[in-house]
Amino acid sequence: MLNNSFEDELRTFITGANKIAILGIGNDLRSDDGLGLYIIEKLSIDDPRVMIENVGSVPEGFARPLAEFGAERVIMVDAADMGKSPGHTELITKDRIGGVNISTHSMPLSFLMMYLEQETGGQTILIGIQPKSIQFGEGLTPEVQEVVDKTIISLERVLKEYLRG
Repeated sequence: MLNNSFEDELRTFITGANKIAILGIGNDLRSDDGLGLYIIEKLSIDDPRVMIENVGSVPEGFARPLAEFGAERVIMVDAADMGKSPGHTELITKDRIGGVNISTHSMPLSFLMMYLEQETGGQTILIGIQPKSIQFGEGLTPEVQEVVDKTIISLERVLKEYLRG
Protein backbone atom coordinates (compact mmCIF):
# COMPACT_ATOMS: atom_id res chain seq x y z
CA MET A 1 0.00 0.00 0.00
CA LEU A 2 1.01 3.63 -0.19
CA ASN A 3 3.21 5.08 2.49
CA ASN A 4 5.37 8.11 3.11
CA SER A 5 8.32 6.59 1.26
CA PHE A 6 6.18 6.47 -1.92
CA GLU A 7 5.61 10.23 -1.69
CA ASP A 8 9.26 10.83 -0.74
CA GLU A 9 10.47 8.83 -3.77
CA LEU A 10 8.10 10.80 -5.99
CA ARG A 11 9.37 14.12 -4.55
CA THR A 12 12.97 13.06 -5.18
CA PHE A 13 12.14 12.05 -8.76
CA ILE A 14 10.52 15.38 -9.72
CA THR A 15 13.08 17.59 -7.95
CA GLY A 16 14.66 20.06 -10.37
CA ALA A 17 12.06 19.62 -13.12
CA ASN A 18 10.29 22.58 -14.70
CA LYS A 19 7.94 20.46 -16.80
CA ILE A 20 6.34 17.21 -15.67
CA ALA A 21 4.19 14.85 -17.73
CA ILE A 22 1.86 12.24 -16.26
CA LEU A 23 0.75 9.50 -18.63
CA GLY A 24 -2.07 7.10 -17.91
CA ILE A 25 -1.50 3.81 -19.72
CA GLY A 26 -3.90 0.92 -20.14
CA ASN A 27 -7.20 -0.36 -21.43
CA ASP A 28 -10.32 0.54 -19.48
CA LEU A 29 -12.21 -2.39 -21.04
CA ARG A 30 -9.94 -4.83 -19.17
CA SER A 31 -10.92 -4.15 -15.57
CA ASP A 32 -7.81 -3.18 -13.51
CA ASP A 33 -5.75 -2.55 -16.66
CA GLY A 34 -7.71 0.72 -16.85
CA LEU A 35 -6.31 2.03 -13.56
CA GLY A 36 -3.80 4.36 -15.24
CA LEU A 37 -6.56 5.94 -17.31
CA TYR A 38 -8.81 6.27 -14.26
CA ILE A 39 -6.06 8.07 -12.29
CA ILE A 40 -5.39 10.48 -15.18
CA GLU A 41 -9.10 11.23 -15.53
CA LYS A 42 -9.47 12.04 -11.81
CA LEU A 43 -6.29 14.10 -11.28
CA SER A 44 -7.10 17.75 -10.74
CA ILE A 45 -3.92 19.69 -11.39
CA ASP A 46 -4.24 22.74 -13.57
CA ASP A 47 -0.78 24.12 -14.20
CA PRO A 48 0.98 24.88 -17.50
CA ARG A 49 4.09 23.06 -16.18
CA VAL A 50 2.17 19.77 -15.98
CA MET A 51 0.89 17.71 -18.91
CA ILE A 52 -1.66 15.04 -18.02
CA GLU A 53 -2.54 12.62 -20.82
CA ASN A 54 -4.43 9.39 -21.39
CA VAL A 55 -2.17 7.50 -23.80
CA GLY A 56 -4.19 4.28 -23.81
CA SER A 57 -2.42 1.14 -24.97
CA VAL A 58 0.09 2.81 -27.33
CA PRO A 59 2.08 5.27 -25.19
CA GLU A 60 5.03 5.18 -27.64
CA GLY A 61 2.86 7.21 -30.04
CA PHE A 62 2.98 10.10 -27.58
CA ALA A 63 6.75 10.73 -27.70
CA ARG A 64 6.56 13.76 -30.00
CA PRO A 65 4.00 15.75 -27.94
CA LEU A 66 6.08 14.99 -24.83
CA ALA A 67 9.23 16.28 -26.51
CA GLU A 68 7.43 19.38 -27.81
CA PHE A 69 6.08 20.05 -24.30
CA GLY A 70 9.64 19.77 -22.97
CA ALA A 71 8.90 17.13 -20.34
CA GLU A 72 11.88 16.76 -17.99
CA ARG A 73 10.12 14.11 -15.87
CA VAL A 74 7.65 11.59 -17.22
CA ILE A 75 5.52 9.71 -14.68
CA MET A 76 3.73 6.76 -16.24
CA VAL A 77 0.86 5.09 -14.38
CA ASP A 78 -0.10 1.53 -15.30
CA ALA A 79 -1.15 -1.87 -14.06
CA ALA A 80 1.99 -3.92 -13.48
CA ASP A 81 2.10 -7.63 -12.72
CA MET A 82 4.77 -7.85 -10.03
CA GLY A 83 3.53 -11.13 -8.58
CA LYS A 84 2.35 -9.28 -5.44
CA SER A 85 -1.05 -8.90 -3.80
CA PRO A 86 -3.68 -6.80 -5.64
CA GLY A 87 -3.14 -3.08 -5.09
CA HIS A 88 0.58 -3.40 -4.28
CA THR A 89 2.17 -0.17 -5.55
CA GLU A 90 5.76 0.58 -6.51
CA LEU A 91 7.67 3.38 -8.16
CA ILE A 92 9.73 1.56 -10.75
CA THR A 93 12.72 3.01 -12.60
CA LYS A 94 13.71 1.67 -16.00
CA ASP A 95 16.66 -0.11 -14.35
CA ARG A 96 14.30 -2.08 -12.09
CA ILE A 97 11.55 -2.78 -14.60
CA GLY A 98 13.02 -6.01 -15.96
CA GLY A 99 11.05 -8.27 -13.61
CA VAL A 100 7.74 -6.53 -14.21
CA ASN A 101 5.46 -8.11 -16.78
CA ILE A 102 2.85 -6.04 -18.52
CA SER A 103 1.41 -8.05 -21.35
CA THR A 104 -1.37 -5.75 -22.54
CA HIS A 105 0.94 -3.37 -24.44
CA SER A 106 2.70 -3.61 -27.76
CA MET A 107 6.08 -2.44 -26.44
CA PRO A 108 7.78 -3.58 -23.19
CA LEU A 109 7.78 -0.69 -20.73
CA SER A 110 11.56 -0.83 -20.28
CA PHE A 111 11.95 -0.08 -24.02
CA LEU A 112 9.21 2.55 -23.83
CA MET A 113 11.01 4.29 -20.96
CA MET A 114 14.33 4.29 -22.84
CA TYR A 115 12.60 5.52 -26.00
CA LEU A 116 10.80 8.37 -24.23
CA GLU A 117 14.03 9.38 -22.48
CA GLN A 118 15.85 9.47 -25.83
CA GLU A 119 13.07 11.48 -27.48
CA THR A 120 12.52 13.98 -24.64
CA GLY A 121 15.88 14.13 -22.86
CA GLY A 122 13.87 13.72 -19.66
CA GLN A 123 13.69 10.99 -17.03
CA THR A 124 10.93 8.40 -16.71
CA ILE A 125 9.41 6.46 -13.85
CA LEU A 126 6.48 4.07 -13.59
CA ILE A 127 3.90 4.02 -10.85
CA GLY A 128 3.07 0.32 -11.10
CA ILE A 129 -0.01 -1.03 -9.36
CA GLN A 130 -0.61 -4.77 -9.10
CA PRO A 131 -3.95 -5.60 -10.79
CA LYS A 132 -6.32 -8.23 -9.44
CA SER A 133 -7.94 -8.83 -12.83
CA ILE A 134 -7.24 -7.77 -16.40
CA GLN A 135 -10.11 -9.81 -17.81
CA PHE A 136 -12.58 -8.04 -20.06
CA GLY A 137 -14.92 -5.94 -17.98
CA GLU A 138 -15.43 -2.32 -17.02
CA GLY A 139 -14.51 -0.80 -13.69
CA LEU A 140 -11.76 -1.52 -11.21
CA THR A 141 -11.85 -4.31 -8.63
CA PRO A 142 -12.57 -3.03 -5.07
CA GLU A 143 -9.03 -3.80 -3.78
CA VAL A 144 -7.43 -1.88 -6.63
CA GLN A 145 -10.00 0.96 -6.52
CA GLU A 146 -9.07 1.69 -2.90
CA VAL A 147 -5.35 1.94 -3.73
CA VAL A 148 -6.00 3.97 -6.89
CA ASP A 149 -7.94 6.56 -4.88
CA LYS A 150 -5.02 6.85 -2.43
CA THR A 151 -2.58 7.14 -5.33
CA ILE A 152 -4.54 10.08 -6.76
CA ILE A 153 -4.41 11.87 -3.38
CA SER A 154 -0.65 11.22 -3.04
CA LEU A 155 0.12 12.35 -6.59
CA GLU A 156 -1.90 15.54 -6.19
CA ARG A 157 -0.34 16.34 -2.81
CA VAL A 158 3.25 15.87 -4.02
CA LEU A 159 2.73 17.76 -7.30
CA LYS A 160 0.83 20.68 -5.78
CA GLU A 161 3.47 21.09 -3.03
CA TYR A 162 6.22 21.01 -5.63
CA LEU A 163 4.51 23.46 -8.01
CA ARG A 164 3.87 25.91 -5.16
CA GLY A 165 7.62 25.82 -4.54
